[in-house]
Amino acid sequence: MPTPVPRHERLDLLTRVLRDRPGITIAHLARELAVSVRSVSRDIDVLRERGLPIEADRGRGGGLRLHPSWGLSRVLLSTEEALCTLLSLAISEKLSFPMFSSDVARARRKIVDAFPTAERKRIAPLRERVFIGRPASTRIQFTYAAPEQKVMRPLQVAFVRETIVSAEYVKESGEASRRRLEPHALLINWPAWYLLGFDHLRGEPRTFRFDRFRAVEIEEGATFRARPREVADKLLRQAGFALDAV
Repeated sequence: MPTPVPRHERLDLLTRVLRDRPGITIAHLARELAVSVRSVSRDIDVLRERGLPIEADRGRGGGLRLHPSWGLSRVLLSTEEALCTLLSLAISEKLSFPMFSSDVARARRKIVDAFPTAERKRIAPLRERVFIGRPASTRIQFTYAAPEQKVMRPLQVAFVRETIVSAEYVKESGEASRRRLEPHALLINWPAWYLLGFDHLRGEPRTFRFDRFRAVEIEEGATFRARPREVADKLLRQAGFALDAV
């Protein structure tokens, strides 16, 4: 006779079994856990009270399973990961992809609703710092390359946290230069991405192509106040760009 499993362990085991072996019956679970059918039924009720979407086949002795979407609700994201996911969904929605656009909009709203109130307040200001411009010219499309991941992560963190970065940047001429930048806004001229930032070296706002960054370091504690509209207006509207915020 198998040794009965303590209840707190049994609930965890029961959850894993329902996830990995859909269709298993209560009688089978009772035998494996060395408890009565009544005990398993009570355990199922406890798990349902905890929010697990447990489904049962019709009929006496029907099998049990977790709803297929249950795993998605178990994904744990850091605040920055969640905010960046929301921004990505908002950008996809704004670019008006012909397929899946309504699904993207619904998904974004559901994620926003799942945020605590304090975190939801951070989303709108971030969206106002991302602008959609015209598609890139043929020349830019031909020369633009995928940005290096080693520079994208610190740029992403600095953008969200409003932190100054030190960067190595390659100009159009091919000359490398060191920059100290405030990442105020992002511009998408599909498929090219640009950073709109205040350049401490030049003492004024400048535009930087993502694919020309070679190294980026965050200056811990060196923060700034984001001024996306002011920077965007100075850099781009005079050049005739019509911008839409995400």
